[in-house]
Amino acid sequence: MSSPISIADLQDTALIARLQALVAESPVPAAAISAVLYTLQDARGYIDDVALHAAAQLTGLSPVRVEELCTFYSLVLRAPAGRHVLRICDSIACHLAGAQDLLAQAQAYSGVALGEVGLRGALTVVPHVCIGLCDRAPALLVDGEAAGPVDATSLAQWLEQWEADAWKPS
Repeated sequence: MSSPISIADLQDTALIARLQALVAESPVPAAAISAVLYTLQDARGYIDDVALHAAAQLTGLSPVRVEELCTFYSLVLRAPAGRHVLRICDSIACHLAGAQDLLAQAQAYSGVALGEVGLRGALTVVPHVCIGLCDRAPALLVDGEAAGPVDATSLAQWLEQWEADAWKPS
């Protein structure tokens, strides 16, 4: 059974060409899946159903398998996110160093549940499994850049800046 969604539904010929080049450079098409997903996410903000089916079609994987991989790769977003994505490590070292308090602080400040978009589209806060900075716990990823150790004051500074940016006219 074929998918009702095709690569053409991306409606971006430059993006499609980039994705096809990634697959062509790979020893086997399926091996390019993470690069394809991250490229799609960079271009579209998250992996929606169109992007998921396009990734499946490009790599020869089933849409179900691509969905499984999206849930495995913690950096892949399956829902719209804010302009800033704050990933707070919740692995054991960070947990013991106060990461749960940082998650609660960020969630309270943004006013939305974890994984949702808050501060007028400026912020999404998500817990993240180990980012590899146990020696700098608690740690986080701010728009993909690692930071740590982080305390309530430094987190508040980021949150306040993003809130100020959210109110600037676009």
